[in-house]
Amino acid sequence: MLDVLRFVIGMALLVYASYTDFKYREARNELWIIMGAVGIVLLLYSDYPPPAVFFSVMLMLPIAFVVLVAGMGGADAKALIAISLLAPLFPHIDTAVGELPLWVAPVEFPFPLTVFINSLLLFLAIPVALFVRNAIRGDLALPYCFFGCRMQASDIPGSYVWPMEYIEDGRRKKSILPKRDVDPAVFGDEVIWVTPKVPFLIPLTAGYAISFLLGDLVYQVVSVLT
Repeated sequence: MLDVLRFVIGMALLVYASYTDFKYREARNELWIIMGAVGIVLLLYSDYPPPAVFFSVMLMLPIAFVVLVAGMGGADAKALIAISLLAPLFPHIDTAVGELPLWVAPVEFPFPLTVFINSLLLFLAIPVALFVRNAIRGDLALPYCFFGCRMQASDIPGSYVWPMEYIEDGRRKKSILPKRDVDPAVFGDEVIWVTPKVPFLIPLTAGYAISFLLGDLVYQVVSVLT
């Protein structure tokens, strides 16, 4: 029952945070405070081994710091810490069709780490989606079609994208990395390559749900291939 509460509360807060982050590029700190506080309260009623909980939370602190330094965003780092407090160990939920999650490795990793890894795998699917979209539109300039799409430069202000093109020595150049300091006005009404600003909270939310329902994606893939 406690793991069901962890799933429902975590999903509710993460879905709302993902919506506000996508819509306004902001996720309120109160959400992570609530998630962490609820997690601490639930821990008081759990039979989790304290050393395992401590290790799980401590493991996510440096990972959250790396996420912050990498530029993913403060909300992403705070969400990882909050998740480690809400669900530090693998859940075990009995249902009419069996126990969830379905795929659990013989040696269980800390659950927040599994959520993070699953989220990264989902995040890596974005280049595939961009490639398919560009292929349909006939924009197959490699390798840029995996990292962005083309749009009119004058439409960039107010859009959640970064230019992938810049002017150097009077010449127009492209890069697979976003150019955050480029003023799109220098391109006028030209069509240029841009990369979307996809909040990591979105794949993190999906990764949280998948981790509860399916489990360890890496373990399952390795099991199938070996």
